[in-house]
Amino acid sequence: MGDHDKGLELLRLLGGGEDPAVLELFESVGATDFGAEAVAFVYGGVYRRPGLSLAQRQLVTVAALEALGYAEAQLRFHRTAVAKVGGDLDSGDETTRRLQRIAVYTAKGGVAPELADVLREARDAGEFGEAVEAILHLAVYVGFPAALNALGIARTLTSDEHRERA
Repeated sequence: MGDHDKGLELLRLLGGGEDPAVLELFESVGATDFGAEAVAFVYGGVYRRPGLSLAQRQLVTVAALEALGYAEAQLRFHRTAVAKVGGDLDSGDETTRRLQRIAVYTAKGGVAPELADVLREARDAGEFGEAVEAILHLAVYVGFPAALNALGIARTLTSDEHRERA
């Protein structure tokens, strides 16, 4: 099964339907090829990366979309998808709550000290890999520049750690 087929399968699971609305949207504007590529990349690629559970990915996505404040249709979709993959919007373990805070700060931008603090918490808890994976995941929802900025903050923490060991 190729990335597109895997992505379509996952998109159908998350959305609970045979014909995902996002694909209908791309088709309606003559961009069917872009829709297929997007499904392959986002749902067949990014979502299948190791490091986060599917429920964590959905909760991180919801947190970021809530912080953005303008993506209501996508927010509804992903809130509904949380339950379909065994997540819970109202609770979660400390790791997931930390990942959600990372999502909010990454989405908002301009909050480097706060993001650095929560990334430091993740590093100290042995969850730095999960934190980085959450940021990578968010690139498709909050934008590549926002994710790169967050990764730059994460990099400063790895530099700090190397200096502390020396």
